[in-house]
Amino acid sequence: MKTSKVLKEERASELTKQQNLISVAKSEKRELSTEDETRFDTLQSNIEDFDVKIERAEKIEASEKRQAASQGKSFGAPAIIKSTKNEQFSLVRSLHALASGKKLTGIDAEVNERGISEMEAQKMEVGDGLRIHLPADMMRAQTITGDSGTKGAAIVASEPQFVMPLTPNIDTLANLGVNQMTGLVGDVPLPTSGLFSFDYVGETADVTETDITFAGPTLKPKRCAGVGGVSNQFLKQASFSVEQHLISIINNAYGAAVVKAFINGGGGTAPSGLYSLITSNIDTTATGPTKAIITELEALVDAANGSNGNRGYLSDTKLANAMKNTLLDAGSGRFLFDGADLNGYKYERSTLMDTLDVGVSHPLIFGDFSQASVGLWGNVSIMVDPYTLASSSKVRLIIEGFSDVAVTNESAFAINKVLTV
Repeated sequence: MKTSKVLKEERASELTKQQNLISVAKSEKRELSTEDETRFDTLQSNIEDFDVKIERAEKIEASEKRQAASQGKSFGAPAIIKSTKNEQFSLVRSLHALASGKKLTGIDAEVNERGISEMEAQKMEVGDGLRIHLPADMMRAQTITGDSGTKGAAIVASEPQFVMPLTPNIDTLANLGVNQMTGLVGDVPLPTSGLFSFDYVGETADVTETDITFAGPTLKPKRCAGVGGVSNQFLKQASFSVEQHLISIINNAYGAAVVKAFINGGGGTAPSGLYSLITSNIDTTATGPTKAIITELEALVDAANGSNGNRGYLSDTKLANAMKNTLLDAGSGRFLFDGADLNGYKYERSTLMDTLDVGVSHPLIFGDFSQASVGLWGNVSIMVDPYTLASSSKVRLIIEGFSDVAVTNESAFAINKVLTV
């Protein structure tokens, strides 16, 4: 059930939309159109519905407060015990409270309320059940200390201490120069690299506008979820290192899903990965790795006038190991891959890179990875299920985040999907 505070925020949003209709009509010196009138009446109906819901919610909260007072308890709507100075948010403490059937209190409850408000504002589904909803600023590292700042200080210990953010670990992509966009709201259209054109002009000369149609991809929030079990004894721990350990496990698992989707996402409910997005620059030579194969990928990108911002290679670890043992030529004693760069470019290897043809083929990708983006929407929701694994004294955690990947310039990449080792 939504609190009166949340309902009032939603009513305020409807009032703002209604006022905007009136303001636009006034600025254009006209009456409301038929469409405007229909929209106005719908908003008015929504506002009146909120009035009824808010009145009911306030009565329920007042009743709960009176009941709590009669039992000698301090209970203030909306069922949150406010945090004290320097109180630090704890994910482990929050999960343990929910698993024990208790209400979140203090800073843990405040963080959850902010997460709910953000998700509702973005029209994201706020699920039922025992959940902790983490707001966007929990996706970033916090280094604030004491009582400084207006938001972050409350969730950071009074002593200098790094609070690990709950955000997917995608170091492999970051090392290649892939754009990371965090804290997104709604759909995010991306401009292509050819959207703007620059030239030199005189000091007072007009600049000619380039007439280019906007045709870039759009990042859309796609639900990425995972399930795991932790012991009740683990959730009883108060150690900061335990907190870090749990968040690290979640970040690595979430990150692995994002990286796999970036490389070979199947589309639909999942992002589309590079395996399917690269459609122009494809080398179909089925052979073991050679210098000619490597340079052919570079030639394909060059021939397509691919950009040169952050060029690099990406493959699985087995192909990399094969190139460590493949001679560059007959006489130099050098190998294709020396353990650092590949043909002078950055080279990332990942066990998350899918093989093809039942494990026979090991794709190699070359390109300007600054022409690819990973989008991360700010909110993460963790549902606590203390029942399914109760017989083994474990708590089941269902974790949900939202992310997507996109390529703004497909010609900046080339791929060989049929290399063997």
